[in-house]
Amino acid sequence: MFEPKRILVPTDFSADSDRALREAIDIAATSRGKVYLLHVDPRLPLAVGDAVLDPEVIAAVERDDERQARQRMLEAVGKAASQADVEIEIDERHGTTLEEIVAYMKEKLIDLVVIGPHARRGLIKVLQASVTGRLMKDITCPMLVLPAGA
Repeated sequence: MFEPKRILVPTDFSADSDRALREAIDIAATSRGKVYLLHVDPRLPLAVGDAVLDPEVIAAVERDDERQARQRMLEAVGKAASQADVEIEIDERHGTTLEEIVAYMKEKLIDLVVIGPHARRGLIKVLQASVTGRLMKDITCPMLVLPAGA
């Protein structure tokens, strides 16, 4: 029987991500595993059009984003893990979502990913595949994709 010990839950703070976290906690409780909750913020560009942004301003914004993301992850963990005896590690990264998730998986030796559908809507959906769909092509461990809103 498959008993994952290192379970990754990428979060975008949606209801689907919260469900994925609860599912990962349940799996980890059964397999005596650890849950890794990861949020990836996109990097802010240094230049927009002809304007060049101050790197110190960008760094300050990224630090604030990280603080807010950590607070939201702690709140999500508090709601989802109140009764579970499961170790949960939270982390926040800056960069391209897919690349950061894959790098994190290698770094932490993740053996299961639990993720919501992360569907994109409208024109964006046509122009860019979902993170979940792209992850399915790039990872080598099992991935549990929860259906939207179930």
